[in-house]
Amino acid sequence: MKRAFVFIDGSNFYFKLKDLTSKLDGKYSLIDFDFRKFAEWLVKPNELLEIRYYLGTIKRERNNPKSEQLYANQQKLIGKLQQQNIIITLGHVIRHPDKTHHEKGVDVRLAVEMIRFAREDKYDIAYLVSSDTDLVAAVEEVRAFGKKVQYVGIPKGQSYGLSSVADDVRLLRSEEIEQFLPESLI
Repeated sequence: MKRAFVFIDGSNFYFKLKDLTSKLDGKYSLIDFDFRKFAEWLVKPNELLEIRYYLGTIKRERNNPKSEQLYANQQKLIGKLQQQNIIITLGHVIRHPDKTHHEKGVDVRLAVEMIRFAREDKYDIAYLVSSDTDLVAAVEEVRAFGKKVQYVGIPKGQSYGLSSVADDVRLLRSEEIEQFLPESLI
């Protein structure tokens, strides 16, 4: 049995889950997802040591209803992750002049920690839940330490860069994901 860490790129996974669960017609919320059970299922038969979730923090803008709602939802998600004993690493969300929002520092933090924990021999296999090709170099570095990396994504939007450098690829199907949502949503 191998020692396993699960690294989840929060924003990336959220949008992939949204695509994967689109048949639920918007009834699904990331807050409803059971990340702990998902990670346990994902790493079987290996031993799950740690789940790490990476997320850009939303700044609360007073008198901005959309910002207030996004902030409140993120706080609920963080609370749920903490209840599931998931370690959260935060980056930033910045607002560009064109009013779009972009995460900053999240991928870098994920990459640095994935490499650092490999170098410190904290795990044997990393499960990378992200389709961000910016993480290709991190996967290559982790493998240079003799660690295995399984790229976890979905067929729509699969990262061919990550697929080509990871030791294994697992593409999730909606019927696999549904078991981690409350039964009332399925």
